[in-house]
Amino acid sequence: MSENTSFAFVANLVNINCDLPFKIIEDCYFQKANPIQIEQIKQYLQYSGYFPNYSSYNSYPYEFVYVETINILNHKSFQGQPLEPQDWKYYVINFSGNNSKISDLSLAANLTEVELEFGLQFLYHEGIKHFGIQKKPTHTFHYFHEMNSSLPSTESIYGVTLQDIGSIYQNYQQLDEIKYPDIKKAINKLEELKHLPHNSEFKILGLFTIIEFLITHKSIDTGDSITRQVINKINLLSKRFSKKLDYYQFFGNTPESTLWKKLYAYRSNIAHGGQPDFAKELLVLKDDFTAKKFLKLVVKMLLQHSLIEPQLYTDLREC
Repeated sequence: MSENTSFAFVANLVNINCDLPFKIIEDCYFQKANPIQIEQIKQYLQYSGYFPNYSSYNSYPYEFVYVETINILNHKSFQGQPLEPQDWKYYVINFSGNNSKISDLSLAANLTEVELEFGLQFLYHEGIKHFGIQKKPTHTFHYFHEMNSSLPSTESIYGVTLQDIGSIYQNYQQLDEIKYPDIKKAINKLEELKHLPHNSEFKILGLFTIIEFLITHKSIDTGDSITRQVINKINLLSKRFSKKLDYYQFFGNTPESTLWKKLYAYRSNIAHGGQPDFAKELLVLKDDFTAKKFLKLVVKMLLQHSLIEPQLYTDLREC
């Protein structure tokens, strides 16, 4: 693709385990940023304030690697070592077409296990021979702030991850949004959660809201509780997911119904301003990080599947 192609900067720190460039959909390729793109990305980041702890002339997290060191007192620490320019971890998605394509692709990427964060979009305008920048300042700030406040984690990207994004995108494009408006609304609700700080407890409430919005109806009586609906319906739906919803990797051998009751106790605790007790009452959930990671995976798997069998979700909400 030409140097004057529109592109989205992939903000994640990633290790690539597939050949590049990788075609995600027609006229849309994941690849290493070229020198011109890197210069544009760096110029924006330098003045954005996203990385206040890094000097302006060097050292965004994409330009060095963390190496573990142990001192004479046997204390472990990490030091950043600069990478050679050819090894910098700036990656982009080059695309042709208007910004709605990359916007929808971003929504599709939210539903994969390894989310690609399209931090900045550089849109090339043929008429003026120049790039305009489209950004989502709030959630992009939260993403970079999290990266800047701790040791950044590096995620592995395989071809199957990029294929999944393309498949989800195609399913999203083919969905009849007149007939199934709630599914696209739920996908956008997940995007909206990025406007909250990474550690906000309101994200937990938001994830539950999406689950309930997709598959439950208002309770009729005590035997028709939201918790009971969620337990039964997710048990049904998970049998139809393309991948197994693996409770064991998160919570061991705890029965599914017990876990969901504890998850709802966790939700109630947050909603009423309490302090979750992972040492006693919520012991099986382990901690906030594990519970949140599991709930987000459930939301992603539900949303992926809802694009494949949308009528099933409409029917489930009625029963």
